[in-house]
Amino acid sequence: MFKDKYKYYNNNNYWNYEIELKKDSWNQVEMVSVDKNDKVIGYLCAYFERSSNKVSGMAAINFQDVSLTFSKDFYKFLTGLFEVHNANKIEWTVVVGNPAEKLYDKFINRFGGMVVGINHETTILGDGKLYDMKEYEIFKRDYNKYKTNKREK
Repeated sequence: MFKDKYKYYNNNNYWNYEIELKKDSWNQVEMVSVDKNDKVIGYLCAYFERSSNKVSGMAAINFQDVSLTFSKDFYKFLTGLFEVHNANKIEWTVVVGNPAEKLYDKFINRFGGMVVGINHETTILGDGKLYDMKEYEIFKRDYNKYKTNKREK
């Protein structure tokens, strides 16, 4: 966890270096990404506010440098939050400059989400530097609109 490539995961929201899977999915939905040899290559987590059916944050860590499997699992995880867990809204942040930022931008552009804004110099990483945080949101209605339009084509 102390390698430079993981510095974006270790922002001030996630200083826990131990990943322990929960026994239920009421407050937190988790998934591990595995390759074709059943080797764990990533971890995904979403925090639910069940009173509003809102996902109020996510954690995603890819243990591989580049992994199509992890990218596909990330999409399955996000779509599953709407389709399986009935989330009404997903909101999350990313440290600007994190390689995952491109994946998140593609997802919201594809499914009708938006960048809410950028908070400047709001988190400190293990290198001791301050970084900006980008905020995203996507509503189930916009996700469903994309799915409906795709089926009609």
